[in-house]
Amino acid sequence: MNEADYLSVVQGLDEAHRKLARLALDQSVGAAQGKTFSDVISPDSILLSEAVIADLRGMAASESDTERRDMIERVFIACMDLAIEAETSSLADMFRFYMEKGRMIVQGQKIPALEIVPWLQNQGSFELREEMRKEIGIFSRAILNPILLSILDTLTRTVKGRFGFQNYVDYVECKRNSSFEGWRNEFVTFLSDTDDHYFSKARPWVETRLGRPLEDLNRSHALRLLRIDAFDRYFPKNSIMEFVHKTFVGLGLNLTRQKDIIIDIEDSPEKTPNAICIPVDLPGEIHILLKPVGGMVDLEALLHEMGHAFFLRGFSAKSPVEHRRLCRSSALDETFAFLFMQLIENPAWLRDVVKVDTSEADELSAIVGIKKLLLIRRHIGKFLAEMEFFENGVFKDSSFYCKWLNRSTGFNYEPDGYLIDMDMDFYSAEYVWAWAGADIIQQYLYGQFGIDWFRKPEAGDFLRHISFEGRKNSLPEALSKFCGTTLRMPNFN
Repeated sequence: MNEADYLSVVQGLDEAHRKLARLALDQSVGAAQGKTFSDVISPDSILLSEAVIADLRGMAASESDTERRDMIERVFIACMDLAIEAETSSLADMFRFYMEKGRMIVQGQKIPALEIVPWLQNQGSFELREEMRKEIGIFSRAILNPILLSILDTLTRTVKGRFGFQNYVDYVECKRNSSFEGWRNEFVTFLSDTDDHYFSKARPWVETRLGRPLEDLNRSHALRLLRIDAFDRYFPKNSIMEFVHKTFVGLGLNLTRQKDIIIDIEDSPEKTPNAICIPVDLPGEIHILLKPVGGMVDLEALLHEMGHAFFLRGFSAKSPVEHRRLCRSSALDETFAFLFMQLIENPAWLRDVVKVDTSEADELSAIVGIKKLLLIRRHIGKFLAEMEFFENGVFKDSSFYCKWLNRSTGFNYEPDGYLIDMDMDFYSAEYVWAWAGADIIQQYLYGQFGIDWFRKPEAGDFLRHISFEGRKNSLPEALSKFCGTTLRMPNFN
């Protein structure tokens, strides 16, 4: 492949990602009008060509310059990802259809499948949550799991038969340029090291909040636990944009004056309930969508997505497409998202921005800290389960999921939900490392600018300095370059 052909592929990827972002945006607001992946990426596109992908692989293997080879590998991986998405797109469309049209019936009330999580989070009745659990089990067994099993079968056949990888783990390790065995060992050690602290905090929290022992509860009740609503009077719907605006003005970003971040927090029945950040142009046009439910959970989600947007808008327009559009890992993206979401845990921010009383700010901060540890352990459990799942290769075996999620959280995870709870590309590990990265950057900000770093424009400049090179640096590289430290798991003791 000559340089002109390579540049044509890169430009094609840039345009393809732009079109797919538009499609995702339309789907998220219910305006896609039946358009799907195949309407955006033609089956005969050169981006999906086995010959082109093979040429890129050979081009990368023969490149002696490390940085140049990494850029070519990003293009090679992006083309493989699109080819896999093309293979599974019809199944993914079917899954989306049933999620959009599916209804759970609880005491005569019809709850859309897409609304299950917020419904469980807000449902105070143990008995109704149990009814929903049974409905979800039926829906998963009858409809969702067969589709998801077909997607997994197609996925693994593609990475093995078409691209020559040993298995799906081998494929994602190539993408990440990492070996997962070291991660597995580190995560297992983290679980053991935090067991005493976690269970000593989680058990009384669960019993106080839900009125039952941790070991007697399943995931449906865990979702209710994570909906911290005792402080919601401080977080009215009509104030969340004010809180976000005050936060980012302090860092030198005035959301009322800039046009590149478009925030939609209108409550529309067609809108997806999942908060999302969709970059159409990098930099230039970044959309944030949120369907508010009321309370702290809205602000938490909006801060997370604003963290993504803050990172993405800082990209230099002069950076190559390979460093703006394409990445081997999303851990640095997610680090910025968790860094801002963790402001909910910062007593100074709670007092200064949200005006929470001092005693309640400390109480809320402590609860959010327990929640964060639970979520880190949950995603570690997911990663460990997914590793064994793909290594075993028996996709109807849910035992790994039940074993590791129970081990990591203490909640009982039932087998019916193992496939819908799975993260493709082992994204669960991206979240774990992002929480670790956010903790490290937060401690650096505390040391350089104080606990009220969110009010310091120079702190904003520091964070923009990290994002200027786009996704060129991995999370460990960024931490070494800008914070002078290595990536490590957070300390909760």
